[in-house]
Amino acid sequence: MTATRRAIEEHDVVRFLAPIERWPAGTKGTVISVHSDAMLVEMNGEADDCIDLMVYAPIELLEVTWSQALRAAV
Repeated sequence: MTATRRAIEEHDVVRFLAPIERWPAGTKGTVISVHSDAMLVEMNGEADDCIDLMVYAPIELLEVTWSQALRAAV
């Protein structure tokens, strides 16, 4: 049986499957913008460094851990 990956949507919480920029694999963040091949993901942090807490992440390196549409962990 093959597991299908859930489509990533705005406001979903995702986990990085591999390091992306300065963020290690396993980092979680919230998708704030959806693009065809990458997502803009925001990580929690201090208000002053918010711009440093956003990264464009390739879709294939993301896994949904909480779905806004379902309002539940997946």
